[in-house]
Amino acid sequence: MCIDELALDFDAVYPAAWPARDVGWISKDLDSALIEIDQMLTDLTEQAPSAWTEDALRSHPHWEAIRRLAHHALALMPVEPWNAAP
Repeated sequence: MCIDELALDFDAVYPAAWPARDVGWISKDLDSALIEIDQMLTDLTEQAPSAWTEDALRSHPHWEAIRRLAHHALALMPVEPWNAAP
């Protein structure tokens, strides 16, 4: 997978989560984490193309923060969100 495909995949899925948030399947904490991930990816895009290299993925502090936040967001996701009543 190319580095920029990570963000493209997130960009494709993130807006699709909004209806789930609106009906209560995505908690406020999870929503906040997703918003922060989105902003961090935007910030990386605005920095420079050098933030979108394999080396940067391993060493850039923003990528490390995104990984930590994504891990946190994953822990906030319900096991079966689509089967639970809002």
